[in-house]
Amino acid sequence: MENKLQFYRCMIDPGYIAFSEEPTLLFAVCGRGVVVTLWDRVNRLGGMAHCIFPKRAFHDKPANYYAQDAIPLLVKQFIKCDSDTDNLEAQIFGGGYIRGASKKTAVTTVKAARRMLKKLHVEIVSEDVGGSLGKKIVFNTSAGDTAIIKTKAIRMTDWAPEYALNKGSKL
Repeated sequence: MENKLQFYRCMIDPGYIAFSEEPTLLFAVCGRGVVVTLWDRVNRLGGMAHCIFPKRAFHDKPANYYAQDAIPLLVKQFIKCDSDTDNLEAQIFGGGYIRGASKKTAVTTVKAARRMLKKLHVEIVSEDVGGSLGKKIVFNTSAGDTAIIKTKAIRMTDWAPEYALNKGSKL
């Protein structure tokens, strides 16, 4: 009998974070948004934040749509599991300007993610940001590996066909 590693799968929409102590494949699709993956290379834990804005206005409530809120919250999840920020590796993806999206917002959100990670003493080991193509991201939380597919068309149904089925669309 063959032992196979079982993975949970989770789609991370804008404004959400995910953290897992179990082997999980985290998926995200982004254009101008920014996806930050974190991996603890010692404890082999992983997580993802999907932000679409750099920071909130003073009167707005904290929300994971903002890099200033989502990234620290994700780091706190690691710390609760006895991770040390010296063992965390970050990767940043997205920040594109496709389909007329604001290049300024995209660039500002990438810069905010970098600043927040620096402030939290988390090393950035890789970036794939900017450009005019969308990015489909798959992150393996147990190995810290990431696969990126660049695309001219971002379709939710590429990763989650059940969205199309629920809306009555044909695949």
